[in-house]
Amino acid sequence: MNAPIPKLRRARSLKNKLILILLLSAFIPLALLGWVSYLSIEEITSKKIESGLFNSLNQGSYNLNSTLNNMDYASLQLTNEGNVGQKLTDYLTTESIYQQLELSQDIQQNLNLVNFTNPNLGVMFYYFPRNKEVKFENLVVDRNFSFDKLPRLAAGKAVTFYGPHETLYRYGMKKIVFSLVRPVYLTGENQVYLYVEMNNKLFEQIMDKQQYGMKASNVLINDQGSIVYSDFPEKYQVGQPFAVAGTGGTFKERQGDYYLFGQHNEQGWTLMVVIAKQDFEKEFHKWLVKYILIGSGSLFVSLLFAYVLWRTVYRPLKKVGHDIQLLASSKFDSPVSYTNIKEFDIVMQKSYQMRTRIQDLIGDIELRETNKRQLEVEKLLYQINPHFIHNTLNTIQWLARMKGQTEIDQFVSVFTRILHYNLGKKGEIVPLRDELAAIHDYIALQRVRYDCEFQVVADIEEGLLDTDVPRFILQPIVENALYHGLSDENGKITLDIHKVSDHYLIIEVIDNGEGMTADEIAKVMLEEKNPLRDSGLGIGLDYVKRVIQAHYGDDCLFSIDSRIGQGTTVTLKIPF
Repeated sequence: MNAPIPKLRRARSLKNKLILILLLSAFIPLALLGWVSYLSIEEITSKKIESGLFNSLNQGSYNLNSTLNNMDYASLQLTNEGNVGQKLTDYLTTESIYQQLELSQDIQQNLNLVNFTNPNLGVMFYYFPRNKEVKFENLVVDRNFSFDKLPRLAAGKAVTFYGPHETLYRYGMKKIVFSLVRPVYLTGENQVYLYVEMNNKLFEQIMDKQQYGMKASNVLINDQGSIVYSDFPEKYQVGQPFAVAGTGGTFKERQGDYYLFGQHNEQGWTLMVVIAKQDFEKEFHKWLVKYILIGSGSLFVSLLFAYVLWRTVYRPLKKVGHDIQLLASSKFDSPVSYTNIKEFDIVMQKSYQMRTRIQDLIGDIELRETNKRQLEVEKLLYQINPHFIHNTLNTIQWLARMKGQTEIDQFVSVFTRILHYNLGKKGEIVPLRDELAAIHDYIALQRVRYDCEFQVVADIEEGLLDTDVPRFILQPIVENALYHGLSDENGKITLDIHKVSDHYLIIEVIDNGEGMTADEIAKVMLEEKNPLRDSGLGIGLDYVKRVIQAHYGDDCLFSIDSRIGQGTTVTLKIPF
């Protein structure tokens, strides 16, 4: 009896497991490295980059504040608190033209001296609003100016700072400068204002955007909360009010897609740097792109390694599987195939040894089974023939008593033919034609023996009479139907022989007798000793079953279908 084959469980393939393991082995370190790198980049961005930005911003704010203080200090030397202020007072109050000329020269010299000793200063002059007159200018001034039109930056003690704005110098390029206006308090109604500009080269140094190390924009907010300068007019326009975060020191905030870094000054103005979010996070994005490329490359290499490793394991496994398939298909003569991998070659060698051993065992088993079946067939044959001869002799005795010798002669003649057929060709294959002729003689004998009438019908498909069949397979079945099946004068036995496709021959012996129970059929079909053998039931059927198994192995069928009161059908299915 064949052992049941266990159902194959659903499992993941070796290839998928290798890919998963190698991907995890590559992904986990990458993920940890990425997390650490992210924290480091974030720290660099939030601390070092911001620190650099604030340092540059503080430097710019410091430079601007120093420039304004320098202008403030220089302007004090030109007011009442300095020597020049006293001479200006004398110049405005004296009536002597000669003295005015002398004082004018002294004032001009002192003003030039202050300008010479402070190279960061630019245009300087006194403005008399009463008659809108400019005097003592160190450079030629454009007369179409108005202090009211200048952008206010901040107001200090007795001084107002302006800027950034275009220089009041009449000639050359209109550079951007910061300036201050300080009133000079003289006696009487002669109010005078001192105007001082910074050097036009300082503005570019203060508002240098390259110092931030990235694309940035400068915005300057005055002490009244209005933008007085912006090199990013698309978002921050001059004159636009701007609420400054905090009240002092530095600040950072985010507005939409921009980061704002600012430095408050004690004078009230604020210098602010605007940096786009994508520019501020540019270093992070560069790192992210590099990390993605490195990670993708690592995962690709892992997949490549997984494929190589899978191929290294899969090919030997495929050869092992092929060798097992050959073993399952009973192909024992194929040569051993090695994989050039020590561990798999040991398995292949053991498999080849096992295959050779199985081949030897199968050969021994087949030989033993063949001898065993041959002995069993011959034993059954020797059991059947004496039984048949005994019945036949009884019939001859019965005829000798009841009828004349003519019938005896005919009976003995038929009996001789049957006896020659049954005992003269042991274990041979015969044409179906000869097997049917023997059945015809056997039925003729049985008609003489039984006083009841029974009908035998043969339905043979055309072209099958020359088909080879094992000898002596029909008579035991017909005999079983006569002795144990038919019981009245209306008995009928039908021989139905036909083919199924071009591969199998079907032989059916059908009777309309008493039938058999399921228990009796099961006992007849037993492979071991038939428990009904002593009553004569199933001896011939057991012989037929063993004969076709000996000739055809598992490629044949022997079955019994019977119902009580409806008859029995014995079916043989054998290959051509």
